[in-house]
Amino acid sequence: MTASTTIDGTDFGLACDTCGQTVTGLGATMHNWDLVWSLFSRHGWTGTRLATGPHSCARCSRVPLAAVAVPAPRGGESLDDAGDEAIDDARVRLRVTRGVPVVELSGDVDATAAGALHEALVTAGRRPPHVVIDLAQAKTLDSVALAELVTARHRAAQAGGHACLAGLPGRVSRMLHTLCLQHLFVELPDRESALAWLRGDPLPHRPAAGATR
Repeated sequence: MTASTTIDGTDFGLACDTCGQTVTGLGATMHNWDLVWSLFSRHGWTGTRLATGPHSCARCSRVPLAAVAVPAPRGGESLDDAGDEAIDDARVRLRVTRGVPVVELSGDVDATAAGALHEALVTAGRRPPHVVIDLAQAKTLDSVALAELVTARHRAAQAGGHACLAGLPGRVSRMLHTLCLQHLFVELPDRESALAWLRGDPLPHRPAAGATR
């Protein structure tokens, strides 16, 4: 059995010793092994905390992603259709648009915003089944914030809904791809497209780049 983690001095990756699935380039985005394993183990990977393995991916471990525990909504609570929900962080904003909770993120969404992000997403979960997470104004999203988004996705899925990511920045998209999490979310170019998709409406037409009238 080969080592599950490959290290070349500047970068490292993770490999499943059962099926051989590999995730490379983790050093560039996650920076240290403890952070990588903390996040991957939350999403179904099993094995030792040691970088040398053995490790198994979520599929081989037979741990469904929906098995992640999520907080249950408190009885009788719901979002107001009018106005924004007060969230104690300027980087996180919660509103209801056409009956769907929309969580808007802006700037650098890191561990210091995790509490506000958690509050917004849990509050949004009180109006199931869908949630739209608008990332158009977000500059960065760290692993703690990403874990909150994944938990919100599980909450929506358990309610029979979808978690849509709108306006996904390239850096966040690459992080989701690196962690093999991109399949969890519906990705749409902007909030209006996400709301239209959830209603089953045609997506808003966007002229191709360089097109003229």
